[in-house]
Amino acid sequence: KELTASSPPVNTKPLRSSGIDIVKIFAAIMVVTVHFYLNTAFYAVIPITDSNFIPPIMLLWTAYTCVPLFMITTGYLMKNKTLTKGYYKGIVKIVVFYLAVSTICLIYKIKHGAELTPWEILRGYLRFSHCDYAWYVEQYFVMFLCIPFLNLAFSGLKSKKQHIALLVTVIVLFSVAPSFYLGFDPADQIKPLPEFPTRVYPVAYYYLGCYIRQYPPKKNLSTKLAAFGIFAAALAFLTYSLYTQSKNNENQYFRSYHFFEYYSYPVFAAAGGIFVLLHDIRFRSKILVKVLSIISQTSLLTYLMSRIFDMKYYDPFNYKYEYPDFLLRFRHIYEIVPKVYFLSLLWSLVILAVYSGIAKIINHFLKPKET
Repeated sequence: KELTASSPPVNTKPLRSSGIDIVKIFAAIMVVTVHFYLNTAFYAVIPITDSNFIPPIMLLWTAYTCVPLFMITTGYLMKNKTLTKGYYKGIVKIVVFYLAVSTICLIYKIKHGAELTPWEILRGYLRFSHCDYAWYVEQYFVMFLCIPFLNLAFSGLKSKKQHIALLVTVIVLFSVAPSFYLGFDPADQIKPLPEFPTRVYPVAYYYLGCYIRQYPPKKNLSTKLAAFGIFAAALAFLTYSLYTQSKNNENQYFRSYHFFEYYSYPVFAAAGGIFVLLHDIRFRSKILVKVLSIISQTSLLTYLMSRIFDMKYYDPFNYKYEYPDFLLRFRHIYEIVPKVYFLSLLWSLVILAVYSGIAKIINHFLKPKET
């Protein structure tokens, strides 16, 4: 029916989907979680002796999907970006965030005894080494420059079959090939596929995000069960592999011959399953949607800022729960991972607010004045 003059306007605009926000927030939490293992010497000198280590290994592999989830999300969000002057302005925010966190990390290190020359300070910014977790920013810069051209290749294909062919090709070359072996003995395994392009694996994750955006999975129970099944199967395979290889390793230390890389095909499968499970979630509450949207904007900042609080809190934590009882540390994971995450999030919100305020002021003065 047509609205009469007295009829109030009806707001039919749907709330934004919170699924991608949830994926980014989940990935940021998983970053903090996976660094728990890094900072408690799990990879170095912890004997994996019995089945009590299976729950920590399962959580490790779940957390290990953090970076792949960020990469898939990038493909999902940036699939339609084109080669324009305005596109390149999008990197400014990432550069500012990187410089801000790197400077905070640099100040922290100097306050705690680091002595650096001006050349070493400059080198640290250019080599992404002031913040030890900033390697992802370097990788993102490379991907950002390639994205318009990757999109041209994707959009140039004319059918779903062609898109599937592209996706299968990049997954086989950049994920399966580097991590697929025949046989179990490292001394005489057969590698049937070439592994040369191991550093190009972000392209496979990017195109997975593009494909999901182009051909959204049906939002029904069977799709979610299939996605969960893929994740669960990959998780079980990764857990069994790491557990048995570590048990058979000398001194029973951590060992994952082929899969402890972000490009490995079971990690790819696990990340893809999680993304499909979460990416299309919607909520009715406007407040909840807005809160999730704001928190998701800090995901990269939270990732980077967590380095500060890892340096600050893990030494006393490890001293409190001394080696070699890693399982004791794991049982107290709740004491440190939430603390690191929420403090990183709080500081990230402050940095985001400052950035947004300054950006508004700059845009106000740069905006052409009406005559």
